[in-house]
Amino acid sequence: MGARPLPVSGPLADARTAVAFLTRIPVSDGRTLDAAGLSRAATWFPAVGLLVGGVLGGTRLLADLAVDPAPATLLALFAAIVITGGFHEDGLADVSDAYGAHVTRERRLEILKDSRVGTYGGLALVFMVLLPFSVLVGLSGEDVLLAALTAHVLGRWSVLPHSLLAAPARAGGSGTLVRATPVGLAVTSVFAVAVAVLCAGVGPGLLAVGVAVVLTFGGGLVLARQFGGVTGDSFGAVNKVVELATYVVLAAAWS
Repeated sequence: MGARPLPVSGPLADARTAVAFLTRIPVSDGRTLDAAGLSRAATWFPAVGLLVGGVLGGTRLLADLAVDPAPATLLALFAAIVITGGFHEDGLADVSDAYGAHVTRERRLEILKDSRVGTYGGLALVFMVLLPFSVLVGLSGEDVLLAALTAHVLGRWSVLPHSLLAAPARAGGSGTLVRATPVGLAVTSVFAVAVAVLCAGVGPGLLAVGVAVVLTFGGGLVLARQFGGVTGDSFGAVNKVVELATYVVLAAAWS
């Protein structure tokens, strides 16, 4: 997760910062992002998840009018990747390469910075397409929309508690860009739970929230131990794992 030019301050500017940082939507005003600005904008991250989930689910609904569920689901997943630029997929691929390597912590951090995709990263990318496809293809378009809204909100919510788990792994690294506040975490947690319950139902929604909490804290602590702290890629990796797990949980709960 690297820096991008974005707006400065105020609630609306913070919302624009979150949208421009997490998506390819051209809302930036050209100013350079700093850690303080992105940390303020983090409160809007789950709302951006609502936007991305809506694009995924809306694409599936529209594609269902013309093609079978399999190609419709692939188009929906592709639409989410396009609008985000594969931001979190890249994070999970990088983390997979670094985590899978039997090397020192310092070397793992070097691998995280390497833009090339290795064996573990390549396998992770394949998994990131096949798993949601296999889970979502059997759902109706309406259920895909509800699952996508829940999954993308919970995934982006995970960045806030993850940022509080440990100090950044590198001084000046991308892990320094987001440091959530307790108030911001509380606000986004209420929002995320509300979306999950409204979209998925009380039981499945709370189950998805519980799984997201376990994966966020468990995964975050494991990665912080491996890398010596949090990184931008670890934010993206945990985000993506929470998203994928939410699809599985909801599909199982709704079956």
